[in-house]
Amino acid sequence: MSSSRAAALLAIALCALSLGGCKQKQTGPDVAASETAPVVAPAMPPVTAVPRSAHPMADFAALDRDHDGRIASAEHAQAAQALFEMVDMQHDGNLGLDELKAGAAALADIDGVTPERLLAIADADHDGKLTLSEWMAFANARFGLLDRNGDNFVDRAEWDAPHPPLPPVGG
Repeated sequence: MSSSRAAALLAIALCALSLGGCKQKQTGPDVAASETAPVVAPAMPPVTAVPRSAHPMADFAALDRDHDGRIASAEHAQAAQALFEMVDMQHDGNLGLDELKAGAAALADIDGVTPERLLAIADADHDGKLTLSEWMAFANARFGLLDRNGDNFVDRAEWDAPHPPLPPVGG
């Protein structure tokens, strides 16, 4: 073997040995992790931590978010979901009777419904708790009762009229 070929092989072997001992690929300077947290929406405060007048379904003005003089079904649904999140103090995606009782003052604005009656009406699978889906089905049905002319809006006159009774338990 020629000395130049032996030198080339030795250089390759040394290079391979030096690279083989590396634990990490060197691609540039270390970059420190960012010290800031990702931006996420703040959690809704528990319903017990806000005044009754501040909850999302408190009154017509609170529901009429775009201030056009009527409540769209989407505005009603957004408020219903926000109220669900406020009442869900265990943050498990379900509302049990204890959570509904803790939020009873806010729930009273929903046609004076008691936590027990709400659970009896809206708990479709009868497991003793309300999922967001069950809650939204109840809220959407209630919106349909308030929207007497069927135009997918509740105007001030519909809101101020006596609200139709809630469905009977089990119906």
